Amino acid sequence: MFEKFTPQSRAVVRAATQVAAAFEHDRVHSGHLLFAIVTEGGAVGRALAGLGLDEPSLRAELHGARVLSRGGREVDTDALAAIGVDYEAIRAAADERFGAGVLGLTMVRKAPRRSWWRRRPRPRGPRFSAEAGRALKRAVRLAATRGDGDLTPLHLLLGMLADQFSLAAGIIVRRETSLEQVRHAAAAAAAAAAADDADPGARS
Repeated sequence: MFEKFTPQSRAVVRAATQVAAAFEHDRVHSGHLLFAIVTEGGAVGRALAGLGLDEPSLRAELHGARVLSRGGREVDTDALAAIGVDYEAIRAAADERFGAGVLGLTMVRKAPRRSWWRRRPRPRGPRFSAEAGRALKRAVRLAATRGDGDLTPLHLLLGMLADQFSLAAGIIVRRETSLEQVRHAAAAAAAAAAADDADPGARS
């Protein structure tokens, strides 16, 4: 999948993994990818920061993130709370009535810690969640459909935002920015950067 990724896109994916590990999250989700695009995505990242999706605000979002996973599908509990749905209350009621774990949900915020006598070699890092994996596949398809030779941070961003219920989309909306604003600003920034690269004299 990664052979078409530009060096910048590869840096984004690596940074997303590092961010997830720094927050002790056991999965890389689209929120981590969004953060990595801002920090490593060049012109696209700067465009997002200009919309208020800067490193400090995204760090705060990730620090307080409460994410549940069920059958490979992540659920952003903060987004549900914003529309008046208390997922914890729903889960507690279901557990009481039908038995613990009936909803099959597990917290993915923190990686489990092992007792010292049961420790195993540490994995190389957090794995990508199903949601983030789908975003990467959409980015690959998008680049191919558009006939673009390389997969850039713009493709990664658009691949994430194709799912309006993704964790990244939820963060953007909570920051009072629309997904369309983000798409437009990122595309414009990427086009301007490409034009500058094609005509170095335009920068002088």
